[in-house]
Amino acid sequence: MKRPKIDHAATTLELRASGLEPVDRYPGVTSKPFAARCVQPSCKGHVEPFPVYLNAVRRLAEKGRVGCVHCNKRYRERQRRADMIRLGNMLPMVAIPDVRTPVRAWCMRCWKVCEPGPRLDNIKNGKQGGCDHCGGKRRLPDDVARERARAWGYIPDPDIPYENDATKWPGRCLAKGHHCAPVLNAHKRSGPCGACAENGFKPHQPALLYLVTNAALVAAKIGICEDSPRNRRLYEHRLNGWTTIETMRFAVGADARAVEDTVVRTWRARHLPPVLDNGYGYSGYSETVSLGDVRVSEIWAEVCAVADRLATATG
Repeated sequence: MKRPKIDHAATTLELRASGLEPVDRYPGVTSKPFAARCVQPSCKGHVEPFPVYLNAVRRLAEKGRVGCVHCNKRYRERQRRADMIRLGNMLPMVAIPDVRTPVRAWCMRCWKVCEPGPRLDNIKNGKQGGCDHCGGKRRLPDDVARERARAWGYIPDPDIPYENDATKWPGRCLAKGHHCAPVLNAHKRSGPCGACAENGFKPHQPALLYLVTNAALVAAKIGICEDSPRNRRLYEHRLNGWTTIETMRFAVGADARAVEDTVVRTWRARHLPPVLDNGYGYSGYSETVSLGDVRVSEIWAEVCAVADRLATATG
């Protein structure tokens, strides 16, 4: 059934709902172009009016998108960047003009530069790994990996074979013999043993698991931190726009970490991706989920259920 014809006033209301303001009068036919501008003052389309088609604006509105061609171009660019980071573990060094263009990028596993780099369409359809050097997971000879682990400060379990530098490899730290399970590609960022860390979370001491939300990102995040008056983690989250919703105390941090890991793995198994900020990652983004996919009450109910199962299993 066809829509009834509308006048210029009704068209103006439709355009404003899609973030546009008409410059010329509506020609009376949805397939004929007329000039409009974006309502966002910082957008190029606000300064330079452009032709729009009412039927095209309606199709975009059905997808939840605005009608401005410039805003949509930025949206697609951010989406392509987010897809390359999320699916290929590649950090683009330049803008991604389209899915078929090879893009110079850093591998987020081995941190080598790939040039000309991968194509996003090949990453999406599985025809190409993200990194030319390591395929996203650098593989070292077992003896070299063990030497690197020892030089880093821990001895991997001799009965557990090395897989790759992005897989947890259990062992014991050289300093105090604590059990630890680091990944080798973290050797430039931190020590191998969380219990020996001078500051922050320690798996053998009391810990806090928390749930925070960010209205601007429409995201929820769970995390863990030390349960101490010196702890500044929640304060730092508040400065970055996050609101604390719930907290749960644990006698030992290892239990808090187990609950966090289980809940995050459940999200990813349900194909709920982490939330990026305009296509960029940020501190702790890997433990986030969109509030468009799951409610806050559901998240905390899941956290409590996992914690109860853990307490029953260890009790």
